[in-house]
Amino acid sequence: MLYSAVEYDREPLGQGVEAMCWLTVAPYALAEAGQAVAGHGEVRFAAAVTGRANLAVLVLCRATADLYAYLSDRLGGLTGVRSVETTLTLRRVQALTYAP
Repeated sequence: MLYSAVEYDREPLGQGVEAMCWLTVAPYALAEAGQAVAGHGEVRFAAAVTGRANLAVLVLCRATADLYAYLSDRLGGLTGVRSVETTLTLRRVQALTYAP
């Protein structure tokens, strides 16, 4: 289970596509890949994890074409990346709320 503690209304900012990317990275390149994605403007959250994938990345893009470019050019170009599984957020059922 992965829980994001920071949320905001992304659509008014022009970010209409949200995706969770599960990267399988060679162990020798994990730290370097993690540091690289942490600096990408599209990335809102990144963490080393255990399981089939070893790097989880939450991405926000303006449109599907931008997501495709990010996946193929930026993630695909990282040293040691063996595979990327992407899950789109189709609909948010519940978001964090603030009650003063």
